[in-house]
Amino acid sequence: MNLYAWIYAARPKTLVASIVPILCATFILPKQTVFKLHVFIFTLMAATIIQITTNYINDLYDFLKGADEARIGPTRMIQSGALSKPEILLAIKLLIIIGVLCGIPLVMVGGWPIVIIGLSSFLFAYLYTAGPFPLAYNGLGDLFVFIYFGIIAVLGSYYLQVGFIDKGAIFLGISLGAKNVILLTINNIRDYDTDKKVNKKTLIVLFGQWFGIFQIVFMLIISYFFLYLLSLQLENLNIFYILALSLPLALNILYDICNKNKIVLNKTLAKVSLLLVLECILIAIGMNI
Repeated sequence: MNLYAWIYAARPKTLVASIVPILCATFILPKQTVFKLHVFIFTLMAATIIQITTNYINDLYDFLKGADEARIGPTRMIQSGALSKPEILLAIKLLIIIGVLCGIPLVMVGGWPIVIIGLSSFLFAYLYTAGPFPLAYNGLGDLFVFIYFGIIAVLGSYYLQVGFIDKGAIFLGISLGAKNVILLTINNIRDYDTDKKVNKKTLIVLFGQWFGIFQIVFMLIISYFFLYLLSLQLENLNIFYILALSLPLALNILYDICNKNKIVLNKTLAKVSLLLVLECILIAIGMNI
């Protein structure tokens, strides 16, 4: 068994996209909240499993559609021969089973809303690159990421702890969703040539690479604007002030994009992941000063 191949195929560097929203949602909980540790752990496990499942499905169907040929980004494990199609299919089935088991305690706490979130998450994990109308191949991947790796991730985590949602959680979800869209946009700018060859109609293929730069600038503005609204909602402007410390990294990311060197974009993706982690840390600090 090639353990390295399985870990690599899970894309561990990208898992911050699902982990950070849950951590941030926890940091902004009302002070009187009785924190449910077991709910937090199962939420973190379920979210991570859903993302890994999405990544495995993505690898499988991108391979079947020829989207991984001559790619600039990291090597895909099926394309390289390190993992086979039957192996990845079995792993996907096992992950879905484990994900459902992790979801049972969450459903016992949150009820039907959590059932809907869980089932729709696995459904869209499949529909992202598979099915008759794959989202990533028809310009809808960004919307999926914005909703599920931003708004749903934060609201679901917040709701499970307190039993309701409020404006602060919505603002945070929008902010993090926007930053996760930046991750996807950079990935799509890097893969523009190969995506175009296999008719993968990302927004970058549909509207051009300059649209990607505009989209990243717009998402950065949206992200920081809603962080400002979050700080107003929580009546704690220290959160916004301290989050301004992440602006130099955000501007550096924008510089990389304008540089147009697609090989550099692999490192830029790591910088966006770092930006998400930094935002998480700064929110935690801002809530306690």
